[in-house]
Amino acid sequence: MPLQLAMLLFREAPTLAEVQVQAALSSGWPELATPTDFGVQDNTLSFRLGEADVVIGLMPAPIPWVDLEGPCSTSYLWPNALTEAKEHTIHAIVTVMGELPPVQLSTLLTQVCAAVMTALPQAIGVFWNNAVMVVPKGLFCDFATSILPKGPPIPVWVDFRVGWSESGKTSAGFTTGLAALGLMELETRDATEPPSELRQRFESIAQYLLDNGPVIGDGNTVGNSATEQIRVTYSPSYFGAKGQVMRLTYERNQQNKSWWRR
Repeated sequence: MPLQLAMLLFREAPTLAEVQVQAALSSGWPELATPTDFGVQDNTLSFRLGEADVVIGLMPAPIPWVDLEGPCSTSYLWPNALTEAKEHTIHAIVTVMGELPPVQLSTLLTQVCAAVMTALPQAIGVFWNNAVMVVPKGLFCDFATSILPKGPPIPVWVDFRVGWSESGKTSAGFTTGLAALGLMELETRDATEPPSELRQRFESIAQYLLDNGPVIGDGNTVGNSATEQIRVTYSPSYFGAKGQVMRLTYERNQQNKSWWRR
């Protein structure tokens, strides 16, 4: 059965209660099905939410720092993660399971994580496993309540790792998180634009793919003008991602149609 999971960070041990989680879900997303079949066993709370099963398990220890240090040191959304996330002493594993498309599972996981953090003041943030990134509580909950109803909250679902290449003349980068949404990851190692613009390009392509599905074919080109064309090839990853990725190769003055001009 398909499943997705995330981990919540707490400064001190919270008390999981059915009524708190149910109230936070109903308040944040009144259109959601009413949770049913609640079960409590030891430090685990489980329930049915529409067509999905949800399990929240409290772990009486922090997430191992060896697993968190990398995501904290590269966090774009949580600048102080290295110091603040290290303060957590307890974590919870939130799992959502069901025969649902990946985006729907991610949506439910986002709503449940935000509801639990809203209900429990001890929460400080989330480790989003699909993208191997950390997000602070306030920002994650804002995205879940303000952005999610309008569409996928890409910044908290997908991490965009970008930077200058060794030559200092081009930039390189890759995404993590798109594969969990049923899409190929994006990457390049020869972008003729600064990292900030490469990040924006990755974000716009990710948004297009989530809105329209996997419609960018192998060999298609993307770009903002006839002279700025970037070829997409389905290739093995330069950076160790599993399976094929969509590799962006920067070209000039090609005559192929861009994907939005079909």
